[in-house]
Amino acid sequence: MKKFFAILLSIAMIFAFSACGVSDEPEEPGDDQEVTEDDELIEIDTDDEEDDQTEAEDETEEVVKENLLDPSEVEPRGDEPPTGDDKSIRGVPDLIDVLEYDDGDMLVLINKYHGSLPDYKPKDMVEVDPALATWSDLTMKKKAYKAYLKMYEAAKEEGFDLKICSAYRSYDGQQELFNNALANYSEEYAHMYSAYPGRSEHHTGLAIDITSASMDWSLRQDFADYPDGKWLYEHCQDYGFILRYLEGKEDITGYMYEPWHFRYVGKKIAKEIMKKGITLEEYLGKVDE
Repeated sequence: MKKFFAILLSIAMIFAFSACGVSDEPEEPGDDQEVTEDDELIEIDTDDEEDDQTEAEDETEEVVKENLLDPSEVEPRGDEPPTGDDKSIRGVPDLIDVLEYDDGDMLVLINKYHGSLPDYKPKDMVEVDPALATWSDLTMKKKAYKAYLKMYEAAKEEGFDLKICSAYRSYDGQQELFNNALANYSEEYAHMYSAYPGRSEHHTGLAIDITSASMDWSLRQDFADYPDGKWLYEHCQDYGFILRYLEGKEDITGYMYEPWHFRYVGKKIAKEIMKKGITLEEYLGKVDE
């Protein structure tokens, strides 16, 4: 079994590298970043002060999930995963519910049990400055992006050169990634390293994959052993992010350890989750569902 997982990890490194492209060397970003939201320019001020008390109240407020649909109510597209005997979290289990729209909940959960409609699109989206990414046209939710800019600047002061490799993904974009994984690798590998469309946390606009110059702009599991990877793990919570797919939690998250995948949840909750060393599923009390 150890030999099998070692092979999987080696394959994953190759696959991850191909998923993280590199653009030409961009101009150095300024203190303020201009991003686009619905064709309007929005000034992102990284020095603005937030009301921590109000933010905490917003993060802990319960959101009524009126937008949750029973999977049986969703009209099939014809590309749904086959339903069979394997309902394991390491495969593609049957959905419990499906998100119809973005209700603004920063703790929204999309995973192998809780999906999203093919046309689900998060609100308040902004473009990521190409100077801070390995790809152009990346987008993410405004609040998460503002938090990332602060984390980026802090990392830069420590001498680390970071870039966002992946952010929001559409249903069809995720379908293409999953199909590529399925075509090139084993089914078990595809299910553990690539999300089925409608079940990827990247659909939320709150998740990002981070790479660095020390990684040659690739994604590798030894990122956690490098100074910049260690810094992100230790300080991501200070900016409202958590390491989403933890080592040893594969049977809860459904995915292998990803030291590059970070998820925005807000400062207060991020600190609680990281201090306890738990997953978002565990924090929400939605383990095995």
